[in-house]
Amino acid sequence: MDVLSYLQEKSEIVDEEIDRLIPEDMKPEEFAESTRYLIEAGGKRLRPVLTLTAAEAVGGNSRKVVKSAAAMEILHTFTLVHDDIMDQDDFRRGAKTTHKVWNEAMAINAGDALFAKVFRALTENVKSEALSLDETVQLFDTISETSFEICQGQAMDLGFEKRKKVTESEYLKMVGKKTGALIEASTKTGAILGRGEPNEVKALADYGRLLGIAFQIHDDFLGVAGEQEKVGKPVGSDIREGKWTFLTVHAYEKASQEDRKDLQEVLGKSDATDEELDRVIEIFRRTGAIDFARSKSKDLVEQAKSKLDVIPDSESKDFLLELANFSVEREL
Repeated sequence: MDVLSYLQEKSEIVDEEIDRLIPEDMKPEEFAESTRYLIEAGGKRLRPVLTLTAAEAVGGNSRKVVKSAAAMEILHTFTLVHDDIMDQDDFRRGAKTTHKVWNEAMAINAGDALFAKVFRALTENVKSEALSLDETVQLFDTISETSFEICQGQAMDLGFEKRKKVTESEYLKMVGKKTGALIEASTKTGAILGRGEPNEVKALADYGRLLGIAFQIHDDFLGVAGEQEKVGKPVGSDIREGKWTFLTVHAYEKASQEDRKDLQEVLGKSDATDEELDRVIEIFRRTGAIDFARSKSKDLVEQAKSKLDVIPDSESKDFLLELANFSVEREL
């Protein structure tokens, strides 16, 4: 199964729904442009496709969950707009970030507008499919708790930048909230609205959380070993921003005193030279951080795949299994 082709095919119906929810003709014009900007910049549409596929995997009709699937992508985009401001990132998805095209005030407002549309999309799904009270409560509870968890994860990530050391368990907890929570919500929502059995809902939720953590660790790997044109942001930007990635955590733990000193000197240095970045990346290699990140992400993927044992065999399940493999083999 071609994962990228599947994502492209499934994402078309999601994009149509997003265009309806956030139309080009909103006023004022600058508001419409800034709100739609990052959505139009691209992205894999991973989260909404997971919602559609999870619904199908438990025997549901994906057409009936398109609005909630769109909500997942809009929520994801909202977090990216605000994260880029907090991290002062210049590029996202190969283009300038929203606050760099306009300004921070407009970007914050665009993010807020996106967040509002998340709940509009969910409400419309409740109405259009006449969801039961229990389904409605589960839906809104999942999204509200997920939104809160994402904020917790971001707070932890920001706090790490002030720290001289972060442990692997602390990192995994942070990324489980910041990245894993929304991917878990995407699969869980699809399973709930697809009217899966409780054990199926839990299995797909667990799959999503583990997949999200593996996905982020692989992103950390691509941040130093990928290509800028494919990754969508400068290689080494996490080092310049002082981010404690999975590789940094492991390297610092295993590094010699001299290498730790070099890590402390370069980590968070916004004007770090390419030579300094190369020095840090070499420390990653020497301490086994790069290989360990690859191994850890693959182990998490195997755990995620095992959660699907309770899900009946189908094309949808096949995609979920293939996607897990793709998440730690991709170059973008």
